[in-house]
Amino acid sequence: MSKYKECNVFAVRAVQPWEEHFAHWIPRIYESLKNGKARFGWSQFDGADLRKIKEKIDKYGWDSLSDDEKECWKHAHFMLSHVRYGDYLIYINMPKYGECTIVKVTGEYNFSEIWDDGKASDFRHYLPCEFVTTFNRESNIVHPYLRRRLGLQGAWWRVYAKQEFEELLREIREGGKGKEAIERLEEAMNKYLNNISKELHRIFPGKSLEDLLVEILGRMPNVLNVRKGPDINGADLEIEFETGLEIEGLRKRELCAVQVKSYEGEMGYTKAIEDIKRAFDSNSDYTCGLIISTAIKMTEEFERELEELRKDKNRDVGILIGKDLASLIVKYGLHELDHSLWLATGIP
Repeated sequence: MSKYKECNVFAVRAVQPWEEHFAHWIPRIYESLKNGKARFGWSQFDGADLRKIKEKIDKYGWDSLSDDEKECWKHAHFMLSHVRYGDYLIYINMPKYGECTIVKVTGEYNFSEIWDDGKASDFRHYLPCEFVTTFNRESNIVHPYLRRRLGLQGAWWRVYAKQEFEELLREIREGGKGKEAIERLEEAMNKYLNNISKELHRIFPGKSLEDLLVEILGRMPNVLNVRKGPDINGADLEIEFETGLEIEGLRKRELCAVQVKSYEGEMGYTKAIEDIKRAFDSNSDYTCGLIISTAIKMTEEFERELEELRKDKNRDVGILIGKDLASLIVKYGLHELDHSLWLATGIP
């Protein structure tokens, strides 16, 4: 039985390296984590104490709150409502881009006076904590499933990857020495998946990749229809799919605007983000967006712009690149594709 079975893991977004005043806050928050206080923002005013806001909600209802109190509660209430003693917090891009810091919660929520030496007055919510470690999320000790869960998703989110998190803690504790057979197999498979992604760019350049994806995406569960987009409003493809429970009245139809880019290397060209934004502006029926590319990984600039798009349009925008794209194709259609793509994996 896992010793971490009863613990919850939460990812936390504090200040990101591209945001305003990051140079002031990031080193101070990181130092606070090392000194036993896990801090969180949306707390610039004296009335931001979540305990007092909850008391006001319980007595007088949600509408009794000021706009500042509502905003504070929406973003930060998890520290009071969900996090418990023994849970873990993972601070994303802390103390720099690509690195994450783990702390273990050792006490209950509290609210502090203005604490930073610059008197900027924020990050006054805090939980007592024990500093565990800082790690690079691209490191081989991070399971790919966990790595995907550590991509920015909001102010905070629950990380449903306990087994992978336990593996990470074990690798850190043991110095990351040695690999089990399944880990070696995964490393080999990732190499083949990268080869597939590279060959996708070579075999399906430009618009031909769209034709392939119409077929592949159409085989996914709950997808109702995949079609070429208008091609004048920023959507290369459109996906209609259903979400929710298979119960009458609890199903919801979604329409996704898709941008497809076939090129090599890192995902740093932001035209795909601009095109998704243009699609959202041109058609209010789009409930979400998706960027698909044969690129191997994203640059910091691209991730920053993608996060800004999500925040600006208040819509989910997914990213499917490199190994993840290759894995999807293997799962839903590689056996029916041109034999040359299969040979590109290097598997005899």
